[in-house]
Amino acid sequence: MSTEKSVIKTMEGQEFTVSEQAPIPCLRCGTCCNRYQPPLGSKDIESIASALGISNSECVSRYALKAPIKEGYLLKRTDKGCIFLAFDADGRARCAVHPSQPQACRDWTPSLSKPECREGLARVKSRGHIVLPEELFRSEEERAKLLLSLEEAPPQT
Repeated sequence: MSTEKSVIKTMEGQEFTVSEQAPIPCLRCGTCCNRYQPPLGSKDIESIASALGISNSECVSRYALKAPIKEGYLLKRTDKGCIFLAFDADGRARCAVHPSQPQACRDWTPSLSKPECREGLARVKSRGHIVLPEELFRSEEERAKLLLSLEEAPPQT
């Protein structure tokens, strides 16, 4: 089984290879929330219902769609993506039920080798400026995690 890899270039011309196993802090771009419709199992429904203070049946009727899949339901979508996708004042995506989000969302691992994360980064870059790690990640810990996720590779020829 081969691992998908991406090459990232710095302004100085250095190249780094990023593999799927190299997780990064979430860019909070919302691309994965816009693109995918996670399945909802009974534990997911219970968790979301509890967090929202509603019954399981009310949670299903408001936020789930019956689907011919093992779990039985998919999370509803709006024209912007996941029904629980919200945006902060600074335009960064967030999950309105983050502590109770579905298992599929908890299992998602952001990585620069994933097309969704690269697309999100490109969207941030398209605002017309160079993106610095400090702009993407507010905490030193997240910035350090990003730097650790990059593996230096020989220049591509």
